[in-house]
Amino acid sequence: MPKYKLSRTHYRHAQQLSNDTIELINRTVIETVPTSVATSNETTESAQSTPIIGDDTVSEYESESDSIDDLDVDDEFRSTTPSRDENPVNSTEGLNPSNYSSQTTFASLLADWGVTYHIEHIALNSLLRLLRQHFDNNLPADARTLLKTPRRTDLQEIFPGKFFYFGLDSAVNKILDKYELSDNIDVIKIGVNVDGLPLSKSSGSQLYPIICNLWENPSVVEMIGLYHGYEKPSDPNIFMQDFINDAVLFTNNGFMYKNRTIPFRVNAIICDVPAKSFITFTKGHSGYNSCSKCHIEGEYVNNRVCFYNSSNVRSRCDTDFRQKLDEEHHTGTSILEILPNFDMIRNIPLDYMHLICLGVMRKLLLLWVFGKPNSKLAHIQVSRISNYLVELSKNIPCEFVRKPRSLDDLKRFKATEFRQILMYTGPLVFKTTLSKDRYANFLSLHVAMRIFSNESHLAEHGDYAHDLLKYFIDTFVILYGKENVSHNVHNLLHLREDCKNFGVLQNFSGFPFENYLQSLKLLIRKGSDPLPQIIKRIIEKDCRHTDAKKYHQVSTTTPKPNKLHNNGPLLNHNRTRNILYQYKELCFEKFTVKLTESDSCCGLTDGNIICIKNIVTNADNELYVIAQKFNLKTNLYFQPLPSSALNIYIVNDLGPLEVWSVDEITCKYVKMRYNDRFVVVPLLHC
Repeated sequence: MPKYKLSRTHYRHAQQLSNDTIELINRTVIETVPTSVATSNETTESAQSTPIIGDDTVSEYESESDSIDDLDVDDEFRSTTPSRDENPVNSTEGLNPSNYSSQTTFASLLADWGVTYHIEHIALNSLLRLLRQHFDNNLPADARTLLKTPRRTDLQEIFPGKFFYFGLDSAVNKILDKYELSDNIDVIKIGVNVDGLPLSKSSGSQLYPIICNLWENPSVVEMIGLYHGYEKPSDPNIFMQDFINDAVLFTNNGFMYKNRTIPFRVNAIICDVPAKSFITFTKGHSGYNSCSKCHIEGEYVNNRVCFYNSSNVRSRCDTDFRQKLDEEHHTGTSILEILPNFDMIRNIPLDYMHLICLGVMRKLLLLWVFGKPNSKLAHIQVSRISNYLVELSKNIPCEFVRKPRSLDDLKRFKATEFRQILMYTGPLVFKTTLSKDRYANFLSLHVAMRIFSNESHLAEHGDYAHDLLKYFIDTFVILYGKENVSHNVHNLLHLREDCKNFGVLQNFSGFPFENYLQSLKLLIRKGSDPLPQIIKRIIEKDCRHTDAKKYHQVSTTTPKPNKLHNNGPLLNHNRTRNILYQYKELCFEKFTVKLTESDSCCGLTDGNIICIKNIVTNADNELYVIAQKFNLKTNLYFQPLPSSALNIYIVNDLGPLEVWSVDEITCKYVKMRYNDRFVVVPLLHC
């Protein structure tokens, strides 16, 4: 295997981290430095006695600091780890002794900082040498000692690779520790994900993690077990065995947490189709009997298996699955079947991220851009769509990780970009570019997904959304041909049942898991032996309390203002006569309002839509916004239902400045320019 060398970028970054931190230490840790700081003679002696790292050790540090080439990171949500732009590496927040107990040592603070900002061992070793020389020669000389990096990782052999089992109990404990309401939880319900993660484009190196989250707090994901090899595990039952044994034990006996036995259950296993067929021993998406929800049999049309005839098809049930009544659907017996209180049909829902975003929405765009002549749009239409998307990039709020980009990059789009087009920008961009029939077909999908993504809309219009998806498939066959009614398009018919079982689409989405999977790549610092590296980084993180501290911040529904300014505007209003402070930002529990063009549009309790121009507090410490109200609201579309039913409007005619209490703000809108007016679409998570 070729030798991996430290890149110049990483070397310069490591050097800069070490140098910049010296000034930081001078400012923040004077009180934490022991009184027995080495004198100049002792410093010289300490420096001379510092062990010289041998060739083998140098090789290890060099290799641990390497990066994997061409990482394809897909941040489905904003990462919980601060980015360098948002929180500079030399921030003193994590090193402030007041954040910790008096017993916390400087070494512990330094270790927390190193883990929080993913400082590589080579940089941390350089910093430790400087600190030992100038501040405290009692500090560890090696990053591995400071971070409590394990010397060995006991790996299991699972052909044709290796596997490490962290433990279901360990994962659930960590999840509960990060959930502020864990003391009041009545039943521990977890979602489990299994998926393949390629590590290299030039080899078959891949990870197969088993990860989980808490149903009430899905954004926090933890590792149960991790496999690495150059092929996927040959026997998924052996791969899943340790997890299943623990899950059976906890389901039957309950889970012990803080001296309390809590009922436990695996509420859902959320996977894409290849991973689902792998662990359930069923046919993949190209099989004639591959549908996991019904007994439809696919047909071979134009060199592909399609599922266009869905009328009068019998649904699958748990009993039929276990008895293997449909022999063509099964390839073996899954160890999942021994899980107590687990329905092999109901508790394995369809994954909205892969089914809708990377499946149906991606297929529509590919048909329009690269499809056959009867499906493909004219080049001028594609260019018009691309230009409009790029133009809208300046209107996208800060809650979105990715901005719209040209369809020239369509094959590199991520799931969030397809979701953004489907839920937000598509109805506006396609309104003037698609034909009437194609636009109506797209809107039926858009409206159904908006309904399935909002709790109140789901309760009121859930059955109507199901009818819309039937209409979408029927018209899809006419517009694009029955050969394009793939496994994903057919499975739209089964989303309604999963929403009845689990609620809105976000409850059983693969987005939190995908975000965690991509973060695993960042833990790999050299090309060889990725499994031990990831294990060590995870254990280093578990030894620190920075992560738990981050999640233990008690959430509050009280908005928090940030970023003082004094640029106005102000009003001579009885609510705002005694203004103390003006702010540029207002952070709510689920969204952030700013004075910028893209982040200032909000909805009020009375249904009005406003654009915020200033955020102020008065002498009574009451928060108000000074804003303008849109006086005119009309529908963006009228079919298949008026857009106003989903709180989507065309707005214009801004009124004069007025004052509203912050308590009247209920949601945030995406505001997009439409000629001389605006289209506003509410954020789904508000």
